[in-house]
Amino acid sequence: MLGIKISIITVSFNQGQFIEDNILSVLNQEYSNVEHIIIDAGSKDQTLDILKKYDKYLTWISEPDNGQSEGLNKGFKRATGDIIGWINSDDRLAPGALIKVAEFFNCNPEEIAVVGNQAVINVNGEIQRVIKSREYTADYLINHARGITQNSTFFKRELFKKIGYLNEKLNYAMDSDLFIRIAKIKTMAYINETLGEFRIQPASKTARGTFLFSKELIGIRRRYGGKCFSPGMINDFYVITTEPLRRIVWLRKLIQNLRK
Repeated sequence: MLGIKISIITVSFNQGQFIEDNILSVLNQEYSNVEHIIIDAGSKDQTLDILKKYDKYLTWISEPDNGQSEGLNKGFKRATGDIIGWINSDDRLAPGALIKVAEFFNCNPEEIAVVGNQAVINVNGEIQRVIKSREYTADYLINHARGITQNSTFFKRELFKKIGYLNEKLNYAMDSDLFIRIAKIKTMAYINETLGEFRIQPASKTARGTFLFSKELIGIRRRYGGKCFSPGMINDFYVITTEPLRRIVWLRKLIQNLRK
């Protein structure tokens, strides 16, 4: 029943603090038909020592590239699995995720992608909360989504032949662009299972670049015919216009405390 091969793609650069946790989250899945491809951009920390430590379990390269999108495309093109998953180097697969993904596609061969929930973990790997996801329609992704559960999303490798690979001109919201192209073919199904674990840590792109994510998202929404005053577009403009205020540390902490 679990014969589907799953390819997990990870890109890394100087994430030696977290990369072993990432690798172990794949190795501990208790799902044998999986390949883990790691594309490293030439790390100078302990990353390469860790990759060598797990060499027999991985397919990996380490060489300079032009950013995350190019690195991911290198991994996608090397993948041989029926299903693709993309887990960043500081993130993890949730326990038992691959069995759930394989069972879903075995039971629903007509589906082209599946979206699950996402746990949020801290620097120490402790779960803080779980973000509930939903099915992804093209309209939802273009006009409504404020964020997506990227590392809890799995899709058929054959889709690359129809939609192409990541847009390498995008540095932040390349996942949204790719998922919109997938959802334009068919709604991406949802299962109420936690499939990925997203780590909040100071050096992550998400922590450093909310403003830049929103700038790219506006361009993506427009490219696919997004509505000017859609909830998603309004949120992006809000993030951009309030960015200077978020740089004021005491004010940011005050707002966070008020939200609590």
